[in-house]
Amino acid sequence: AELTRGNIVNTVDATGTIEPVTTVEVGTQVSGIINKIFVDFNDRVVRNQLMAVIDTTILSVQVSDAKASLLRSQAQYDEAKYNFERTEKLFQQGMLSELEYITTKSNYQSAKSSLLSAQNNLERAQRNLLYAFIRSPINGTVIYREIEEGQTVASSFQTPRLFLIAEDLSKMEIHALVDESEIGTIKEGQKVEFEVQAHDDKKFEGNVRQVWLQPETVQNVVNYTVVVDAANPDGLLLPGMTASLD
Repeated sequence: AELTRGNIVNTVDATGTIEPVTTVEVGTQVSGIINKIFVDFNDRVVRNQLMAVIDTTILSVQVSDAKASLLRSQAQYDEAKYNFERTEKLFQQGMLSELEYITTKSNYQSAKSSLLSAQNNLERAQRNLLYAFIRSPINGTVIYREIEEGQTVASSFQTPRLFLIAEDLSKMEIHALVDESEIGTIKEGQKVEFEVQAHDDKKFEGNVRQVWLQPETVQNVVNYTVVVDAANPDGLLLPGMTASLD
């Protein structure tokens, strides 16, 4: 055969999972029944868009109770303040004992503390009422919804996940596992070609963005995670797809 000249390429084979670059879990800080859901799978959302509402009946009652407690504390504070100012003048004129003056002053400070506590309780109740309106923290796409209308969510121990939002599906990343014998040849910026089973007739391209230093042992083999950036302008790459990388 006639001699020809060509390129010799050293490739590393790996398998990874395609994921959005940025995802945000949307939860709730209050417990209650899901009253209404306004978004579904694959819906586009914008920042601060209303996504769901938790039943506000109990939360509204808590706000009313906090307002009533604040009015009561305010009245007690005004009375204690008046008594303290009157007692202070009489004490300065030598017409009251030091014990009466200190007692009145203590009652005044206690009423002032109760007033501040009532104000904080009202602010907390109002904040909890706002938390019943679940809003999107970012612009993105709803890729998962874990709740249904009428379902009860509880935030006693940990914040439950209601929605999962991907910020930008036109840019994806792949987390590929490369074993320790070949990780030394992987450098940032290297070109990557990969395929997915859904489009086995098409080759996609990407670049190595990062090599994580934390090892992961799989079947007694030490692997390192290589993060690959991949453009997805046509939306062919979906979250969770398995990619075969070179």
